[in-house]
Amino acid sequence: MSRASAGMAASLLTSFQTVCSVLETENDLLKAGRLREVVDMLPAKQREMDALERILAVSRADSLSADQIHGLKTSEIEDVAGRFGALVHANRTLLKNAIDAQNILIRLIVVDATQDAGVGYGASGQYMPNPCAQAALTLRSDV
Repeated sequence: MSRASAGMAASLLTSFQTVCSVLETENDLLKAGRLREVVDMLPAKQREMDALERILAVSRADSLSADQIHGLKTSEIEDVAGRFGALVHANRTLLKNAIDAQNILIRLIVVDATQDAGVGYGASGQYMPNPCAQAALTLRSDV
């Protein structure tokens, strides 16, 4: 492996490891339900993913031959790339679950608030829709 290829492999390995570390932290936070901290990590995650993309783009833009590119695929890089794939899959699942849970919570709040505001007991004592749902107190002469 040439010196340039060795440097490229080292950069790629380091970048993959850094991204994996960020994903592991994010996945742990998602499992713990600490969504505010997940949101706070997004800039760091984006920065590391951008760095990985730049390294991968450089390896393509340098017009490395197929043999040189194959030479970059050391067992360490293959291992960390596999770990990266597993972490991305887990991250996608955890994020989907967190989003689904938030949507259910929002739906429950909105539906409950709508139901509470839209129905009540009328003057006759029957359960009926309340057209004046915004009024906190209504004085009626017929009661």
